[in-house]
Amino acid sequence: MEATKKPAQKEHVLTLKERLNIIRESRYFLMVFPFAMLAVIVLVFTAATQGQFFRMSVFTSIFSQAVIIGTCATGVSFIYSNGNLDISIGSVLGLSATLGVMVFTATGNAALMIIVMILAALLLMAFNCTMSVVCHIKTITVAIVVTQIYGAISTLLIGGTGSIDIDYNVAVQLEDGGFRYISFILYFVFCIVLYHLTRVGRELRFLGGNENCAVQTGISNARATYISFLVTGLGVGLAAVFSVINVASVSVETGNNLGMDVMLATVLGGMSIFGGARSNAYAGILGALTVAVLNTGLLMVGVSSAWIQGIRGIIFLILVWMNSERQALLPSRVQF
Repeated sequence: MEATKKPAQKEHVLTLKERLNIIRESRYFLMVFPFAMLAVIVLVFTAATQGQFFRMSVFTSIFSQAVIIGTCATGVSFIYSNGNLDISIGSVLGLSATLGVMVFTATGNAALMIIVMILAALLLMAFNCTMSVVCHIKTITVAIVVTQIYGAISTLLIGGTGSIDIDYNVAVQLEDGGFRYISFILYFVFCIVLYHLTRVGRELRFLGGNENCAVQTGISNARATYISFLVTGLGVGLAAVFSVINVASVSVETGNNLGMDVMLATVLGGMSIFGGARSNAYAGILGALTVAVLNTGLLMVGVSSAWIQGIRGIIFLILVWMNSERQALLPSRVQF
């Protein structure tokens, strides 16, 4: 009697969704993706502008933007790492810069101006955190409300002129005297050490990965949240100084769209805004460079500011989907 033949098993064909999941879950994805994205964008704009994109003036503009965005994004990585979101960075920067410039106008003291900007940013971010930790309001809700409040205060303080200038020579001395480079490097190194080489960083990533489990091990969510917001405040204060000395003034437009730029820089740098083990403190630097290249390139090819906002929004949504870790088994933080 002939042996019964088993029916041949049908070979499983991977769907497009399964293929994309394999790519984004690869350990090499986060290493390659940010560099590949930057290279593609540079090549596209180089071709679109017939080589004009490589002018020194363009590189200077890109670098100035990248330092401001990168400083904020490096700090914000602490907030994102434990699963919180804050989009009020731009309004915090704008109000801090306004207060600092007003102090400089009254005293003529550049050092006092810098101190006021940093302290103002720290206090504003501490207030945001307190509303979340003490009043139990979600950080994203607090951010939406205070963005309007801080923006209104800045507009009232600046008044009808629309801007307040500082001494151009003072701005040049601060910019060319190494202050921007030295302070940026020191802040970046501080964040890298704190985030990747201390217990603080490990606790933040644990909270972002699974808040319930982290709290049960004795980690204080309130303490970690305050640390993350204060570190971010220090970065926003420095970025406020960079913004002012870059144009020797502050205006009602200072800090506008920065929140979106920071979020986009975070995901372009290869970090998940949902927190967890895939978080890191250095993603913002590469992402900020990519955002600055994108903004400058779109303007050079004649894209209107309204379209730029739409394009960046679409890119952000795609990258959040591709580059964010979503847990399916363990209970974790509810974002909204």
